Amino acid sequence: MTNRDIAQAFNELADLMELHEADDFRVRSYRNAYLTLRKVERPLSELTDRELQALRGIGPAISKKIRELLSTGRLKNLEEMRAQTPPGVVEMLNIAGFGPKKVRIVWQEMGISDVGELWYACNENRLAAAKGFGLKSQEALKHQLEYYLRSRGQLHYPTAEAAADFVGAWLTGRLPGAFVAPTGEVRRCCPVVSSLDILVGYNGDLSPALSSETLKVERIEGSVYYLQLDGQTPLRLFHCRAEAFGSQLFETTGSAEFLQAFYTAFPSLKNTQLRLEQEIFQRAGLPFVPPELRENTHAVEQAQSGNLPHLITNADMRGVLHVHTTWSDGLHSLRDMCLYARELGYAYIGITDHSQSAFYANGLKPDRVLAQMEEIEALNAELAPFRVLKGIESDILADGALDYEQELLEKFDFVVASVHANLNMSLEKATRRIVKAIENPCTTILGHPTGRLLLSRTGYPLDWDAVFEACARHGVAIELNANPHRLDIDWSLIPKALHYGIRISINPDAHSKEGLHDIRYGVLAARKGGLSAAQCFNAAEMWQREERRG
Repeated sequence: MTNRDIAQAFNELADLMELHEADDFRVRSYRNAYLTLRKVERPLSELTDRELQALRGIGPAISKKIRELLSTGRLKNLEEMRAQTPPGVVEMLNIAGFGPKKVRIVWQEMGISDVGELWYACNENRLAAAKGFGLKSQEALKHQLEYYLRSRGQLHYPTAEAAADFVGAWLTGRLPGAFVAPTGEVRRCCPVVSSLDILVGYNGDLSPALSSETLKVERIEGSVYYLQLDGQTPLRLFHCRAEAFGSQLFETTGSAEFLQAFYTAFPSLKNTQLRLEQEIFQRAGLPFVPPELRENTHAVEQAQSGNLPHLITNADMRGVLHVHTTWSDGLHSLRDMCLYARELGYAYIGITDHSQSAFYANGLKPDRVLAQMEEIEALNAELAPFRVLKGIESDILADGALDYEQELLEKFDFVVASVHANLNMSLEKATRRIVKAIENPCTTILGHPTGRLLLSRTGYPLDWDAVFEACARHGVAIELNANPHRLDIDWSLIPKALHYGIRISINPDAHSKEGLHDIRYGVLAARKGGLSAAQCFNAAEMWQREERRG
């Protein structure tokens, strides 16, 4: 082990001991050992015990632990502390500026046990009122978390899209006349992007755009440049001649499965040199296949049979549902959220603050539900014809019941039923729980059905046939949670839901005015699943309570 590795082991041990509120003296001794050992230039393996103990803060006990690390590569004390701590909590300690004391608060007092959940808690403003935090520190932590998540090598779609837009502007500004476009997973609008790909059609030297620290070339393989964007985000740049840009855009956009199916059906179109991508589809006698659909063979089959869906667009969305306000854990007032939704052109908004069991999110007790309903009625009188719907995001309790008595539930215009706790049930138990919630006659929408957080939490397993059958039988829509860190239900399940005749509700789960814009990411994911406006619950101009249950 290197000196750095050994020093870091003591630093981690100090962090974990402080996290578990161990003896302060021992924590300080390990922290001091870290500070000393990281500065030692001579390899520790070459030092005698006497020389080790001559170092500041290194006594016999720590010297013994250094020998243990050198001989075994492990430290028993450290492994014991790791065993007592969820891996996600250990990972939180790697976030700059987020020390053991604050990690302990979010873990022990807020029940947050991994980095993705922590980011989402920031997004829901749960840390703003927590002990030792505040709105400013919450925002700072959120930025640190976004940086940390990027360093994992996979990107949430908005981060990848922003990076691709920046690179595109950078290249076009330095390569006059170049054709530049994002391609691959970014162009297909994949919720998680593992490879950030850009295509450049340019009959010249690319070096004027690549000779800086902004885009740093790591290696070149043929016409593919492997780069680092600002020394942080890996990037692949595909270079072709301008007259072949369309063919290369097609070739680099589609998944391997899609391309194999297409070229099997149209072998003569492989290795073409066409300027416009549309020409490839014209030569095949097919309609243009939107990039979002180019994931598998199904899109080729649909195009050949003339059954490509007419995909939903942002302009089709008429109402925004699943919105939180300062009544629970939102950042902006009910009035502000309504006015902003109207300003964005929506015809209605559905307010769904958290229900009473979500105590961590200032969930509404029955008396506060009734008080909020009065405020909504006043806003409806003021803002007509814009409509404010009385809703709730009701926790689905462990036994599948909703969070209020039926008499109160019946007062809402609609209910989003969501799981927020007890996420580790077996498939059978989790499915029974969800199905029971769907069967409640007040349930309108099943919210973020698996509870997943992209790049962090996979979500609980479900028997989807049982869930879909229940939704179809009881007229319950399924949410596509448009928050780009959720995008739950997954787009790949949408075709099966549509087969059952279930409508999809594209909801932002907004906790601020800015969160309303997340609907766009939900629309992109819905397009990947082949959703049309007619199949979208809130693309309708308005819906009535009595229509919900068929």
